[in-house]
Amino acid sequence: MTRTVSGIVTAAVGQDVTTPVYLIYMAWDLASPDINRYICTWDTDITWNSITWAASGASVKNLSADNGVLELPNGDGDPWTALVNTQIPRDRVIEVYEHHTSTASPQGSDAVLIFSGRMDSASIQGLAVKIDMVEGRTNKGFPPESIGPAVHNHLLAVGSKLYWNNDVLTVN
Repeated sequence: MTRTVSGIVTAAVGQDVTTPVYLIYMAWDLASPDINRYICTWDTDITWNSITWAASGASVKNLSADNGVLELPNGDGDPWTALVNTQIPRDRVIEVYEHHTSTASPQGSDAVLIFSGRMDSASIQGLAVKIDMVEGRTNKGFPPESIGPAVHNHLLAVGSKLYWNNDVLTVN
């Protein structure tokens, strides 16, 4: 599949140092006053995919394919403490998109889903609310342990013969 890359993305890729901008979708309970949260790690709101992703002061830490930590500010007027105290974050959907942009202009860029999972434990630590994220295994058709690198702990000696139906294989 071919795709035309915008000038903003081209400029971002060409920079020596980039700071990733993340768009974060958190699915809180329908009973919450703010049903879903669309936030970004940029210092101003970003509109992407017909959604306004609100500047939040959030940061994404230690993100891998399996897990990560979402850190949110815990100050006056920040809704995160109330959400964590009134809603149970465990097993709620969370998605993280990397927003490809230049530091000069985040508008008009593109984003790619890099993490799809569930919120796990949450803790309030001073000026931060930390939510652990775990990979959404329900999104896969098989457990990740079922496919992995081969482990060989017993190899046949050179010259050994293997009989497979009508074939004879010799180990070299």
